[in-house]
Amino acid sequence: MSKSSDWIPGRRYDVLIMCRNWILYMIEALRLAWGVPEAEFTEFLALFTAAENLLLKVQDEAVRTHVITVECQAAFKALTAKMRFFRSRYFKIPPLTEGDWAALGFKQKDTHLSSIPEPDGVPAVSLSYPGGPHAMTIHLRPMAGTQELDPVSDYGYAIYVGIMPPGGATLEQAASEKHYLMKPPVDGKGLAYLRFTRRRKEKLLFDAEDGGMTVYVCCRYENQKGKGGQWGPVVSAIIP
Repeated sequence: MSKSSDWIPGRRYDVLIMCRNWILYMIEALRLAWGVPEAEFTEFLALFTAAENLLLKVQDEAVRTHVITVECQAAFKALTAKMRFFRSRYFKIPPLTEGDWAALGFKQKDTHLSSIPEPDGVPAVSLSYPGGPHAMTIHLRPMAGTQELDPVSDYGYAIYVGIMPPGGATLEQAASEKHYLMKPPVDGKGLAYLRFTRRRKEKLLFDAEDGGMTVYVCCRYENQKGKGGQWGPVVSAIIP
């Protein structure tokens, strides 16, 4: 498979974001409906945790060694192999719906021969603290006064996120795996793609090191072909 057609994110941090999304989305009822054994899901959690912990060590110059770097590479190789296994074995339509497929971070399969209009709606976003450390809830809805949405063109929400340290990121921080922001964004173009969802609420998890920084969130509607519409307003909050 060519790199351009591959669905695995290119950056390690984005791989972890996709895995976190899977973990949050695959509640027990869905796992049972999709035929995912508990042992497989537990192994996936373990691979994700190992890769996440090793990436933190690689990013810390005080503890990073050649051995840790090699172990990190191996951990992400094992994690992405497991991701491919899950997609090929368990992520099938049916029992998954097209909404499930999109919520897991996959582009919609183009089964429509007719043209699909570009999104016309504009979404609004708000943030809240659900309780617990390093977590936030994203609330999604149509902008006040928006006309009735087209379920085909305004199919769901594409969420974009960025994190900025106090005063803005240094050049080193901006070039890191997390690509911290050097200044507040004016729209979603300066933010990293997080996930697609058709739900009105999405949980956002952060690393402990991001506490006290500012998170910026922006989203736009996407149609069933993955075409994005107009950016909604950028919202921000302090990461707990």
